Amino acid sequence: MAKENDVSLFKHKISLKVRFSDLDAMRHVNNAAYLSYLEEGRIAYFNSVLKAPKNSLAFGAVVARVEIDYLNPIELGDDVEILTRVVSFGNKSSVVNHAIMIRRGDASIPAAFAVTKLVSFDYKSKKTVPIPENIKEIIMKFEAGDE
Repeated sequence: MAKENDVSLFKHKISLKVRFSDLDAMRHVNNAAYLSYLEEGRIAYFNSVLKAPKNSLAFGAVVARVEIDYLNPIELGDDVEILTRVVSFGNKSSVVNHAIMIRRGDASIPAAFAVTKLVSFDYKSKKTVPIPENIKEIIMKFEAGDE
């Protein structure tokens, strides 16, 4: 299994319930809803790791790229877990890996694996900015298990 798909490496997860509005005509979760699931996971991750209020956008960034590998369909009534981890930083960017897992009883079935590239962004000036070093340090400590 590729390292980015090793769910044992993820230290952060949230649970979501599938909404009727997430479904498509085939009665499974539409591919566009997966982007919302990833976003929910990212916001919860950064707020939790950076110890910010729940309604905060603690990590000012914009999505530059998303790549999703769809593996198994999610259906209405499924319990879903979104696993999120930051795997690398550039000067202004970060790479976030995600796993979307379906919980069925004791089983955990991968629905999708995704990679998101974020670019640090100042919403007031509307320009990209370097990621503050203290933010990188907090996240790297969390990922290393040194929180």
